[in-house]
Amino acid sequence: MKKFLTALLAAWNMFVAPVAVAEIQTYEGSEDYYVLGAVEDVNVARERARERAIRNAREKAGVYVHSYSRTKDFELVDDEVITVASGVLRVIETHYETKTLPDASGYLIRATVKADIDTDDLLTWFQKDAEEVIKLVAEDKAIRAREAEQERKIETLKQEYVQAATPEQKEVIAAQIVEQDKTFLSNLKLREGNRQRDAGNHKRAVEFFTAAIDLNPSNVMAWRNRGWAYAEQKKYSQALADFNKAVEMEPDSEFAYLGRGYVYHRQKKYSASVAEYTKAIELNPACATAYNNRGAALSWQDKMHEAIADYNKAVELNPRYAKAYENRGKAYEFLGDAEKSAADLSRAKQIKRSDKGVDKIIAEAESLRKAGKFTEALELYNQAAETYPDSQNIYVNRGNIYNDDLQDYDAAIADYNAALAINPRSALAYLNRGLAYNRLDKRAEAIADFDKAIELAPNFALAYNNRAWTNYELGNYDESIIDADKALKLKPNEVMFYDTRACAYKGLQRYDDALADLDKAIQISAEGWLYKRRAEIYQLVGDEAKAQADFDEAARLG
Repeated sequence: MKKFLTALLAAWNMFVAPVAVAEIQTYEGSEDYYVLGAVEDVNVARERARERAIRNAREKAGVYVHSYSRTKDFELVDDEVITVASGVLRVIETHYETKTLPDASGYLIRATVKADIDTDDLLTWFQKDAEEVIKLVAEDKAIRAREAEQERKIETLKQEYVQAATPEQKEVIAAQIVEQDKTFLSNLKLREGNRQRDAGNHKRAVEFFTAAIDLNPSNVMAWRNRGWAYAEQKKYSQALADFNKAVEMEPDSEFAYLGRGYVYHRQKKYSASVAEYTKAIELNPACATAYNNRGAALSWQDKMHEAIADYNKAVELNPRYAKAYENRGKAYEFLGDAEKSAADLSRAKQIKRSDKGVDKIIAEAESLRKAGKFTEALELYNQAAETYPDSQNIYVNRGNIYNDDLQDYDAAIADYNAALAINPRSALAYLNRGLAYNRLDKRAEAIADFDKAIELAPNFALAYNNRAWTNYELGNYDESIIDADKALKLKPNEVMFYDTRACAYKGLQRYDDALADLDKAIQISAEGWLYKRRAEIYQLVGDEAKAQADFDEAARLG
């Protein structure tokens, strides 16, 4: 059993992009939708049933997306998995069935969809820029929240309609249902617009965003996204009008201010651009894009020292922000500092070259590692470190070989230190270094690193579990349970997290709770070591028969 897990790095910290032959994964989803026949439009009802079926297929596809990532020891939180699955899932067939019910007031529509995922699309998604991914995950989460709220509203209205006492009341509720249908259809158009945008079809995206706005003028994301689609076509007046509307509707979101700043910059209104980016930074001080873009606008005003301060902040927030290094290099060149300019411009080129070449090397090295050829894998990583000295990914993955396969924990720590020197905000490097410290019995250092990993990535389930296990080893059972609870809230089907909590419960002599957790773990995955663990608890409570049965099963499973 591997109580701790290291994590593998690629171009974007949360994903790996190996070179592989494209595969098509196909999924089917089916769901029913109850139609209140007296008031609901049948075409809208069919779309509602279809969307439910797509969600069902997406859940199945999400399991594959998660598993695909886990083959490289990656941790994705649920929102990331759903966003990726939504981004790559393509519906290829839809079928409908209608079922009458004894209740004459309505009937069921069952939608069945067939959808697939092309692993080429999946890999393309994984290689998106980190800042873009953060934005897409936040946007998808917001859309899903609105869809869920809209679905609750329509179901409530249908109940109210059935219970209404007078025709007048029914008429009012029916009108509200029509408005909710428009909101639902607007969200569908928004999603399709986003898909067209992501595919680079900005004219088609504008058409869908416009349809979304026509159906629901309060759909702020449709205004904002249409603004970006216009901006991509250099239609800056239309883009600015849409961003203005988005700011009016959602003044506390940085995204529309970023859009206005971009448009003003393109129109050479640099002071106005700086003001917009400043507002975006006030709303989100961790937005590296806003700092870089404000620096660029300041540069055009010959305010090079202020611009450099912004570029400094951008690369502090995102140490692999090639454009920020490039912009800072140009600013130093303008100031006559040839040495700093050359260093930054070289760094920008290295990052761009590294991002293109490192993934292939990682895929090849990890293939060697899987085959047990650790020396060959290390040689490949050693060569890569000379070719791409600025790549944190190389150091983290080489450190993982030392950490997991060769048990050379000091060498592993040295590599994680090198990765953190390149990117001090790498939660995965802190996580893996914490593991190495723990294996050297340096528990305090391990806890400190897990703390830092959680600070940088608050939804990092594996970091909570590793800190929980270290606290268990220190005898801090209550603290261990708190962290195991957090890990399980983030990943409720992870058997190791149940085992961690079960061990902490055992430490507190809460044997019933420990057995319940091990029961759950075995229900999820019947593995030999889990039966052995449960057998040991049964021995502690004096149930020798159950203990022996579990020991036997553990031996059978190996």
